[in-house]
Amino acid sequence: MYNSISEIFIDVLPTKCQLLTTLLLQHNLIKKIPYSFFTNMPCLRVLNLSFTRIESLPNSISELKNLTTLLLVGCNELRDLPCLSMLQELKKLVLAGTKIEEVPDGMDMLIKLRYLDLQVLTLKEIPAGLLPKLVHLQHLSFDVGNEISLKAEEVKPLKKLECFTGRFEEIDEFNKFISSMQQSKKNLIKYHLQVGLSFLISTRDKTVTIRGVQNWEGELIMHPIEIQELNISECDYLRSLVDDDCKGIECVVSLSSFASSSAHAFQSFEMLTLRDLPKLSALIMKDEGIGSATTSTLAPSTTFSHLKEITIVNCSSMKTLLPNLQNLEDIHVVACIQLVEILGGETSEVEEKGSDALIKFLLPKLRVLSFSELPNLKSICSKSGVMVCDSLQVIEVHVYCNKLKRIPPFVPLVGNG
Repeated sequence: MYNSISEIFIDVLPTKCQLLTTLLLQHNLIKKIPYSFFTNMPCLRVLNLSFTRIESLPNSISELKNLTTLLLVGCNELRDLPCLSMLQELKKLVLAGTKIEEVPDGMDMLIKLRYLDLQVLTLKEIPAGLLPKLVHLQHLSFDVGNEISLKAEEVKPLKKLECFTGRFEEIDEFNKFISSMQQSKKNLIKYHLQVGLSFLISTRDKTVTIRGVQNWEGELIMHPIEIQELNISECDYLRSLVDDDCKGIECVVSLSSFASSSAHAFQSFEMLTLRDLPKLSALIMKDEGIGSATTSTLAPSTTFSHLKEITIVNCSSMKTLLPNLQNLEDIHVVACIQLVEILGGETSEVEEKGSDALIKFLLPKLRVLSFSELPNLKSICSKSGVMVCDSLQVIEVHVYCNKLKRIPPFVPLVGNG
């Protein structure tokens, strides 16, 4: 590897490589592999051709009957693969970054596969019935930016799955998949799940992204256990993520949901991104009827209790942003034209001092406050409020925040707050 090999000459190869078990040729300029190259390597178990310039593999690769690992990462000239049906000991197959349009023939015979990486932008489809045959898969990943959308029935039989990246076109397919995982009591260690259009790169290990899902009414969105990051963008037909009533997303969680366990998924959130949601008016909503969502503090204290970063962009109905989230580290708000206040008085601690009420906003871990294009923003917190925090490093106030006249006092945390 990394030794500038550009061509393999068959006449200079040893006539026999009977005991060779590992061959690492990654990061070389190889364009073509002779047919007879693999014919004398019966013990080869690991073959790495990643980041080479190969356009195809010879059919003789089928003679590598003991091969357990085939790595072709970043072979962006590779458009064709031979039949792989004879590689029945194969446990790891990585095709990420290749240019294949179809999965190789014979993949349904690779029943020992544990790790399959098909993050291939050019891949057009997955043959129906293929995935259910690969019952030992523990890692399965697709490029969420390509044309492939998954069906829950295809993934449901993968009972050993631990890491999964993929996209569902419809919310009901996503729900079926989550339901099947819950029924089998199987928790994914790592997942990047997308619904609808492809979106940004995830920054946490357990992420759900929902973008541009339209014409979906009366459908509950289920959540995986221990979700860390949620991204929602361009969805106009949802009122709440755990309350399936009416049109237009008005909140992230409603109080009625706390009668069930569906809201508990929010306890593990570390990152929340909300974009282009014109009806969104609150993170936690009192159920007072259509169009009357108001920010509430009556929800259990564990709601969003692990949230570290929140980004809200172009949510034009939001007036007061946040409840008191004591693990928050970063707050970013952009283009919310009705937003008047970041921290509402209802969500704070109040200390009576004679006739004055000192309102304390406890944010001991807050590091960054960043605002832009908030034409009606008047204050970060209420007039009589102070922010209790030791960690604040940056306050960024960018363009079109002309009504912001007051930055509240920031006082250190003393004792237990």
